[in-house]
Amino acid sequence: MPGTYSRYIPIISITGDFALLNTLFVAGFCFQRGDGTTFAANYLLFYTYLNLTWLILVFVFRANKPDRNTSKKLLLSAYVKIIVFFFFLFLVYFQVTSLSYFPRYLIKYLFILFFTLLISWKFLLYYAFYLYRKQGYNFRDVIILGNSPLTMDLRRYFNQNKWHGYRLLGIFGEDLDIEKQVIGRWNEVDDFMKQTHVDEIYIAPDCIPESVMQEITSIISEYPVKINFLPDLGRFSFKTTELVSYGSLPLIQIHQGPLSYWYNRIVKRAFDIVLALLMIVVVLSWTTGIMYLISRLSTYGSVFFRQKRTGIDGREFSCIKFRTMKENPDSDLKQATMNDSRVTNIGKFLRKYSLDELPQFFNVLMGDMSVVGPRPHMLAHTEQYRKQVKSYMIRHTVKPGITGLAQVHGYRGEIRDFQDISNRVTFDVQYIELWTFNLDLKIILLTLWVLIRGQKEAY
Repeated sequence: MPGTYSRYIPIISITGDFALLNTLFVAGFCFQRGDGTTFAANYLLFYTYLNLTWLILVFVFRANKPDRNTSKKLLLSAYVKIIVFFFFLFLVYFQVTSLSYFPRYLIKYLFILFFTLLISWKFLLYYAFYLYRKQGYNFRDVIILGNSPLTMDLRRYFNQNKWHGYRLLGIFGEDLDIEKQVIGRWNEVDDFMKQTHVDEIYIAPDCIPESVMQEITSIISEYPVKINFLPDLGRFSFKTTELVSYGSLPLIQIHQGPLSYWYNRIVKRAFDIVLALLMIVVVLSWTTGIMYLISRLSTYGSVFFRQKRTGIDGREFSCIKFRTMKENPDSDLKQATMNDSRVTNIGKFLRKYSLDELPQFFNVLMGDMSVVGPRPHMLAHTEQYRKQVKSYMIRHTVKPGITGLAQVHGYRGEIRDFQDISNRVTFDVQYIELWTFNLDLKIILLTLWVLIRGQKEAY
């Protein structure tokens, strides 16, 4: 069978993990100590703890089953999370025991070396199978049942990503179309299966008549093939789905992106707290004093400006900013526009470099906001845009952010037309669908560059 060896990929992957882990942490420690005490019972318990902890984390972050569709980005993201938690649990062990391990100054180098070698191993394995499949090995022969725009997308995926190891034999549908690889009609599926080896079948049930579906189900049940369904989920924006059961009734459950998982929320929240505390202590501790003195010397109002905005799950919260406008009755209804007479002189400077947003780190610390996420809008604008922009309320399935993917792509400040808000929502939904810890770091770095450069849209 051409695809049989795929079962060994997870075994090879995790065996390499444990080889590196034990070489660096166990063998390396025994070599560094150079005495027989390293095999005492308390050390053997610690070695067991290291290996068991790693195994659990690999399963928790779903790195135990790399397959032919796993992307480099997902692979790197999973192992970054595993390393972070492993480092934390590694240190926790020494807080509850009196074990003497590597000197502290060596531990940081040990983990850097471990991470470097681990990622190198993963990518070496990744590209080894890439080349192996590109040569025509370890492939799976597949057919598609149903001719629709979705199956055409799947056809392009198979044909343009040969290294994934799928070989499309053809599509079966209502009418023949050799150019699109539609090689047979419904009544020809049985004969084709008898004459040709097929590993996997992809079925688009939405474009197959019910009477035909019953016949096809009966036919393919006689063959040892892997069956995949390609459901048409319409214009739902979320990509993460899970098959669940309500008794004996199977359901497709749509998850609200990676942040619907508790462990991703913990990682993001921990990072938010650390960064918020750092910014409050290092930056806000003295900038707030300066802003207070400026407010005392002017007649523009208090140093802080609080405004009700829409947060996660549509809940209202008070967004805190440095005051940049004179007190006015339109502050909760009208956005700042170019040459807006309400904006003070100091306010123009603060808004250009987004310094007025700094107090929102208090919102982050209180849990109303995140450092990165869709920007929160005024309540009036939420009511307006939810009726105008499809998928607008999806952006409220996560905490709003001080900065976001839309902002680093230039969509900030005044919303002038429908296309402007539509593009922002597109980026916000993309962020929710594709969230990773690495993406947050990338957005923060891009935000710093934007702040240094300044933005003409900030007024």
